[in-house]
Amino acid sequence: MRILAVLLAIFTLATLPGCGYRLGSAKPAILANVTKIAIPTFKNKTYIPNIEVLMADATIKQFQQDGTYEIVPDDRADAILTCTLNDAVRRQARAVLSNVLATRQFSLRITVEYELTDRVTGVKILSGLVNADTLFYNDADLQIDEQQAIVNAIQEVAVKLTGEITEGF
Repeated sequence: MRILAVLLAIFTLATLPGCGYRLGSAKPAILANVTKIAIPTFKNKTYIPNIEVLMADATIKQFQQDGTYEIVPDDRADAILTCTLNDAVRRQARAVLSNVLATRQFSLRITVEYELTDRVTGVKILSGLVNADTLFYNDADLQIDEQQAIVNAIQEVAVKLTGEITEGF
């Protein structure tokens, strides 16, 4: 019985590589030579002050948590991730039932454009757009509610941006 279990384990381990499973990093083939990335402070084209610093910090933390790439200063990086916060749009999501001009709930959408370039050659490796949407209610303090919604959207953008670069989607 024990010999059968050992043989089954050996057979399973021998056939797994043929199934397409792979241990380790699953980064895109275009980034095979990239192991270190620099993430400078984002550019801000929105009306929200200092959001670019919060966005860069959240993105760096997300990359560090993922662990696929080492985050280093510009002079030691294989590639540099340049990001621009293009939009932060707040819109009415729900109106008050008795007054359609009064807002009960807002939606907030943050749009970030990114470009990953080779540090030595300056050649663009990857580029794209990442969006994050969140909702918040118009309660007693609209500014605090909106600030929390911005933090939530920043986290979502950081997760999506990290996923696009580390996994290719």
